This record gives sequence, C-alpha cells and structure tokens, in this order.
Amino acid sequence: MDDLLPLLLWVFAVVWMLSVCGICIVRSRFGTGERHPEVNPVSWNVVLAQMVSVLFAGIPFMVYLMASEELSPAFHDFYTDHLVIGAAIVIVLVFVELLLMGIQAHRAHFTEVDRVVRGATHTEA
Repeated sequence: MDDLLPLLLWVFAVVWMLSVCGICIVRSRFGTGERHPEVNPVSWNVVLAQMVSVLFAGIPFMVYLMASEELSPAFHDFYTDHLVIGAAIVIVLVFVELLLMGIQAHRAHFTEVDRVVRGATHTEA
C-alpha cells in the first residue's frame, strides 16, 4: 500500500483540480449562447480551493521523494518514468484553474457593468 500512496495522492489532486475547473465552468455559464450571461464573481471558496489544489499538487511529489528508497523497484521505476508527465499535467491544471477563474471574473465584470448601466437608465427616466 505504501507503494501506491504517491499515485493515490496524485489522482486525488487531479480530481480536486478538475472539480475546481468544473465549478468555474458551471459558474461562468459556458455554452449558454449568450454574449454576456449574468455571472457571479469568483467566490472566496473557489479561490481557497484553488490555493489548496496547488498544495495538493505538490504533496504526491514530496511523498515520493521522502519514500523513494522504501518503494519496490517496479514502483520506483514507474514513478521515475512518469514523474515529468505527472508534474506537467498538474502544472497545466493549475494554470487552467487560474484561466477559468479569470474568465469567470471577466464575465462577472460585464454583469456588474450591465447592472450599473441598467440602474442609470432607470433613474433617468
């Protein structure tokens, strides 16, 4: 079971990051067909979840480094062969999270501007 720990932690981190991406996609209202759909700003919970995902991204690699001498030769070879690919996937997912959070914030900005403009036109009439 100790041999599988870095892999299980990496899978957990990837699932966590994909969940954060999914939340941002749903809240950004992609696929609605609207030019500027009403979107809420990025919540602090999502920001915190993204920060935690960065921590989760590094933990499997630290566990691997600490336990690399105790791993069986087969798992040690597997981890060394796939280390760069696993790190690349995690890094790309962190940047995708940030990109999706930026898109949501950008769309929320348009929503706020539309609300202000609508409020200004109603007060003039």
